[in-house]
Amino acid sequence: MRKWGLACKQSKELDYGHYRSRVEKLSKLPRREREKLQRRREIIDAAEKRFLEKGFDGVSMDEIACDLELSKPTLYLYFRNKESLYLAVVLRGMLILRDTFKDAVTQEKTGIKKVATFIRALCLDYVRKHPDYYRLLVVAREQRFMTMLRKHEIEDGDKFGNMAMELLTFLTDAIKLGIYDGTIRDDLDPLQTAIFLVVASESVIQIAPEYQDLLTRRNLTLSEYLQHSIDVMLKGIAAKKPKM
Repeated sequence: MRKWGLACKQSKELDYGHYRSRVEKLSKLPRREREKLQRRREIIDAAEKRFLEKGFDGVSMDEIACDLELSKPTLYLYFRNKESLYLAVVLRGMLILRDTFKDAVTQEKTGIKKVATFIRALCLDYVRKHPDYYRLLVVAREQRFMTMLRKHEIEDGDKFGNMAMELLTFLTDAIKLGIYDGTIRDDLDPLQTAIFLVVASESVIQIAPEYQDLLTRRNLTLSEYLQHSIDVMLKGIAAKKPKM
C-alpha cells in the first residue's frame, strides 16, 4: 500500500506542470466526456494499485471491477483487454522516466556528460525511486506483449512505441553530440551504441542474487557496483583525448 501510494503521488507530482492546461482543456469538453475521462482515470488508478502489488499475471479484470464496484462488461467499455489497462499503467511510469532523463540530460553540456547523466538517471535514480514501475515496464517488453503490440491488439501501443523511441533518442542525440564535440569516440555508430548502453545498464540493474551475495562478502555495496559498472561503460565510449 505504501509503495503504491508513494509511486502514485510522485507520478502526479511530475505531471503537475501540465495540470493547468489539462484542466482548461477538460473544462471545454461536454460534461459526458469529462465524466468518461474521470472514470477512465479511476480505473487506471485502481489497476495501478493492483498491478503494483501483484504483477500482471496475479491480477484479473474481475478484481479490478470489484474494487471499483463496476461490472466486468463496463470495464471493457473503457479498455479492450487487461493488456491495454496494464499498458496504461506502464505509460505512467514511462512518463516519470522521460522526465527523469530530460532533467538529467539538460543539465550537462558535453556529449559524454549527457550520456553519463542518462545512465545514472536510469541506474541510480529511476530504478531506485520507482522499482515497481520499472518492474512493470520489464514485463511489458516481454515477447507476449510485443507480439500483441505488433498485431495492434493492445490500445495505445503506438504511445508505448513512441515513448520508447523518445527515450532512446535522448541517448542517441547525446552520443551524436559527443562525437561532434570530441568527448566520445568517432568510430562508434550512435544508434547501436545507445542500444548497447541501455541493454548493458539494465543488465547491471538486474544483478543475479548470487552476485549480490559475492559483493556483500567482499564488503562492496550495490551502489559501488553500479557506479563501477557505469564508469566501465563510459570509459569504453569516451574519446582518448576529449576536447575541453
